[in-house]
Amino acid sequence: MEEEEQPAETLIFGKEMEQKITFVGLTGAGKTTLLRTIIGAKPDVHVHPTLGMDLEVVRIKDREYLACDMGGQIGFAMSLWKPHLASSLGVLFVFDSADPAKVQEARHWLNQTVKWIRSDAVLLFLANKKDLEEAMSLEKIVSQLNLTKLMTQRPHTFAIYQISALYNDGVDEAMHWLNERVERIPEAGDND
Repeated sequence: MEEEEQPAETLIFGKEMEQKITFVGLTGAGKTTLLRTIIGAKPDVHVHPTLGMDLEVVRIKDREYLACDMGGQIGFAMSLWKPHLASSLGVLFVFDSADPAKVQEARHWLNQTVKWIRSDAVLLFLANKKDLEEAMSLEKIVSQLNLTKLMTQRPHTFAIYQISALYNDGVDEAMHWLNERVERIPEAGDND
């Protein structure tokens, strides 16, 4: 008698996790600081770059997610980003809005990210570090990264928020938006 194939389960910290969100962006964009802020840990301005990836369980409202914080070194993009993006319900692309020198590189990797995510995934673009004097305006970011054109060509649920992960400014609103949109994905269902 043939055994029926069961869906793969992800166990983390001894708990089954079916719903995943993935944090991507270039090195130094603030992905780890953002994740620390979301889980309620004290953010640190002296965070070391993530090598590979870090995993955390995060709770947004009444829903738990496996959060994958991907290293921003481009060598990880194909080996780590691509498979995790393909299986994530939510993707957070974090951009350092105070570093205009990285606009072209960020645009390239944002385009790759959009190609790799599943068709029903929620994509949240976070322009981080708005607390810094040199932070670009949201209008300039949208223009230079060509976000309007990019997202009108894609059927994904998409939003842009300007945040400061370090000071938890705009983070709660962005996470609330993400959580509401993920709930609408049929596969997400109830998270009991």
